Amino acid sequence: MMKFVVAACLIFTVVSADYVVKNKDNMLSYREECVKELSVPADLVEQYQKWQYPNDAKTQCYLKCVFTKWGLFDTESGFNVENIHTQLVRGSANHDDELHGKIAACADKNEQGSNACEWAWRGANCLLKNHLQLIQQSLAPKA
Repeated sequence: MMKFVVAACLIFTVVSADYVVKNKDNMLSYREECVKELSVPADLVEQYQKWQYPNDAKTQCYLKCVFTKWGLFDTESGFNVENIHTQLVRGSANHDDELHGKIAACADKNEQGSNACEWAWRGANCLLKNHLQLIQQSLAPKA
């Protein structure tokens, strides 16, 4: 019985592990992995480096790939608003504040029934339009 309790506690700890804030190195690594995995052409990569993400199938799947690697999106439940908020404020977030509500407004539940790539693009596009400065700041080295 004790082994079961210990195992259950370990599983719970792993499942409820706190989100780890990522940095620019993580972003560059995820970007490189997703570009390779999806064979993203150089002209699109140049746009991404300028924070421009056109609404096309390759870009949609690229954003799904990157957000998934970040732990901010999954194809079953969509965007993890708490993790996004924690990333944007670079640590402990008050999930009852105004910013949380604004992030949540970008994270629809895919009522449209879109494929996962389009769903990820739609939320990412909203986040980028409304929070680009915070996104960029969250990747800068901490002072």
